[in-house]
Amino acid sequence: MSTPRSSRSSRLSALSTHRTTPAPAAPGSAGTGTTRRALLGLAGALGAVGLSACATSGAPGADAGGSDGGSAGAAETSPENPFGVAGGELKAFVFDGGGGVPYLDLTEQLLEEKHPELEADIVRTEDLSTLQPQFVNGTPPDLFQNSGAGALDITSLTANGQLASLEDLMAAPSWDDPEVTVEESLNPGVREAGTVDGTLVGLNTVQYAWALWHDAALLEEKGWEAPTTWDELMSLCAEIKADGIFPFAFTGQHANYPDEGILQPLVAKIGGQEVWRSIDNLEEGAWQQDAVREAAEALLQLRTDELILPGVAQMTHVQSQTAWLNHEAVFIPVGAWLENEMKSAIPEGFRMTAAALPSPDPALADLTPNNPGAGWFVPEGAANKPAALELLRALLSKESSQNYAELSNSVTMVAGAHDDQQLSDPFTTLTEMIERSNAVEPWQVVKYPTWYPAMAEETRAALIALLLDDLDVDGFLARCQKAADQVAGDDAIAKQTR
Repeated sequence: MSTPRSSRSSRLSALSTHRTTPAPAAPGSAGTGTTRRALLGLAGALGAVGLSACATSGAPGADAGGSDGGSAGAAETSPENPFGVAGGELKAFVFDGGGGVPYLDLTEQLLEEKHPELEADIVRTEDLSTLQPQFVNGTPPDLFQNSGAGALDITSLTANGQLASLEDLMAAPSWDDPEVTVEESLNPGVREAGTVDGTLVGLNTVQYAWALWHDAALLEEKGWEAPTTWDELMSLCAEIKADGIFPFAFTGQHANYPDEGILQPLVAKIGGQEVWRSIDNLEEGAWQQDAVREAAEALLQLRTDELILPGVAQMTHVQSQTAWLNHEAVFIPVGAWLENEMKSAIPEGFRMTAAALPSPDPALADLTPNNPGAGWFVPEGAANKPAALELLRALLSKESSQNYAELSNSVTMVAGAHDDQQLSDPFTTLTEMIERSNAVEPWQVVKYPTWYPAMAEETRAALIALLLDDLDVDGFLARCQKAADQVAGDDAIAKQTR
């Protein structure tokens, strides 16, 4: 990890339009900090119907000096400047879940060292929905990272022709080696995660995964063995409850956590991932499949056997995670960002450990949701597309990737960037879990929450009612199927398949 060449303070500001002074050019790279929580839920899994329009006429293969980068003007393209960045201002927005997003300090510095004539204004925000009026008015930012509860509806934006293709970015020389393209510098899965209907519109830069976390020290102290099958889990839950602890905690305020962390893997472990493909494709009666019913019955047992920490319905993700850290519960479903998000609250001696959700089928015990996430998008109406693409190219440099990992204990999708990095013990358990899962089979991202957000809102509300209220299995299945049927029957909603 390199140290910064300058001590300039971050120019990122929450919901600010503060302009920054370009950093002077320097002969090499620099490094500062990074963190990010993700999200949830992916709450934003990525993918959208992209435009075939070229992201920039200053991209590789364009005429020298050609650029549609708004007021930025034009510059000749070259391996060092593949998009023809000519200066001007870059306006970008990024979701800030509370950690400050310091990893972008280094990326911004790398960008401005290479292009000192460029002025970058990167805005942190907890609510990206504030960007909607900009799209409506035809004045979108040049770039945005789409996460959080206020994430934009990518499906609608792309269907309306408001997001640009990222093919030129993938074909450009990578930041570190002009002989290697950006796409060749990435691990598998990035293209698939950001592509819908054959067009790439999203750049997913971070490796995400969902785990059922536990404190290995607590299990050792109690003499409990970590379960790998659902029957073992239920037997252990009885022991845990008898000891005066609740087996499960999760946030009831963000329903994507129990959805992506419990329901999605459980259904796949029971019936195979093709069950979710049928649901994504809005096939008739897909929510009535046996695997969904069996999973719902298993989750209902968590409620009827009183295995869930009381009060989680009102808890935010941080509140539920704090209760878990205090040993009010043994297991919690959270994504790969858990350690970084809670690092200031982890008790001494707590051995945070990631594991796949136990499986009814032992052969699928290691399968867990994992995919590229933290997606970035370039609006079709961006005033400075060349600069937006160049920032993404810098973000995918090995130096920027290592900086991100060091501060967040999460890895990026840049191949080989983290081979020699020594990260935390919880992170090690997470990466080992992902490796075991991929050895079983690649996880196929469940798409309907991104394709049909209103449908996901209803099915996730039904899941919370099943787990925490009074909805029974038949009611859960009927409610989810009704939501799917409404989407399938609405000709105004563009349909997608996988």
